[in-house]
Amino acid sequence: MNVSVRGRAALATIAAIVLSILAGGRAPAAGEPFPLTAILPLTGTFAFAGQSQQEGLQVLQRFVNRTGGIQGRPLQFQFLDDQSSPQLSVQLLNGVIASGAQAVLGGAGAAQCRATAPLVVHTGPILYCISPAVRPDSGGFVFSSGVQPFDELTAALHFFRDKGWTKIAFLATNDASGQEADSNFNDLIKRPENSSIQVVGYEHYAPTDINVSAQISRIKAANPQALVIWAAGQPIATAFHGMHDGGLDVPVVTSFAMQEYSAMDQLAQILPTHLYFASSKWPAYDIMTPGPVHDQLATFFSAFKAEKITPDAGEQLAWDPALLLITSFRKLGPNAKAAQIHDYMESLRAFPGTSGIYDFTTGDQRGLGLSDVVLSEWTPTKRAWIAVSDAGGAALKPNQQISGK
Repeated sequence: MNVSVRGRAALATIAAIVLSILAGGRAPAAGEPFPLTAILPLTGTFAFAGQSQQEGLQVLQRFVNRTGGIQGRPLQFQFLDDQSSPQLSVQLLNGVIASGAQAVLGGAGAAQCRATAPLVVHTGPILYCISPAVRPDSGGFVFSSGVQPFDELTAALHFFRDKGWTKIAFLATNDASGQEADSNFNDLIKRPENSSIQVVGYEHYAPTDINVSAQISRIKAANPQALVIWAAGQPIATAFHGMHDGGLDVPVVTSFAMQEYSAMDQLAQILPTHLYFASSKWPAYDIMTPGPVHDQLATFFSAFKAEKITPDAGEQLAWDPALLLITSFRKLGPNAKAAQIHDYMESLRAFPGTSGIYDFTTGDQRGLGLSDVVLSEWTPTKRAWIAVSDAGGAALKPNQQISGK
């Protein structure tokens, strides 16, 4: 593969990291920055997500360094741009592995994670994918961030049933993320609890398609009460354009991949009237009861408020994986090896994060489940996502609170 100028610059950055870590074979001095690499799509199709994640990690870095760093050493994230390319992700990760890194954050998309996971799954270093749309091998060195699409869709269908929306349409891209959602949706629709749901429209499109007018026309003709759209970046914008231009305005639920202020602002004129997102518990903070998750979210929001930033799903999705790795290094020391970090993380069963209570003893390499999923609705007048379901997808009753435990 030919690497672009930006790609060559990223590879040069890796070389600098290698030199800084291995120079002369010396041990890092006390107070010397502790590097932790994050491979993110800072440009390309998924740049909106990568840039939010980078901002979140920068806020976390400053917070960690205000609270002691890594056993006295200041944390310093090293950001590498994979340009939303799985091929470049592989090249960048190979370089980071060569540097001797024991843990890496990376892979904001399912395709990037699936491309890089085979490099480390059995031997390390730790690769914490900042994407929920992968299923890491149990016991391996790959971990996945956020709630998984299967649980998101389970909660969404529960919410649909509670709202009385039983005529459902489905629209997804045919890339890795869309295929994952497609498989999950087909499995879930066969479950007894979803027997009342009728799938009246079932459509797909390529991420590179510039319009979906034919798919939207067929969905509209089927007269659905609600629509599931599973896509991210420019592809979901294409779907919203198709709905707007085709005169289809029904409630839509999607993943939290687009739960970004920048996306909501950019697409404001074409968004459906009712747009729901399935995510972890963070949008329910304002109606959450006291507890360890509420406490973690209080810290999270305070850290951003101090910098006059209002965080969204991008910042939140990157926060917990980085916090888990930082906690591991603080516990085990900055020289901890990948196997030690792996064993420590796999032993955690009650770790409070901003997404929920993590339990890695299940072996799913994720630590979160259906009990950590809530639905929220984008509310333009408040410029906020307002929780509309309890954990698991049951529609909220008036004045109901969500557990912060």
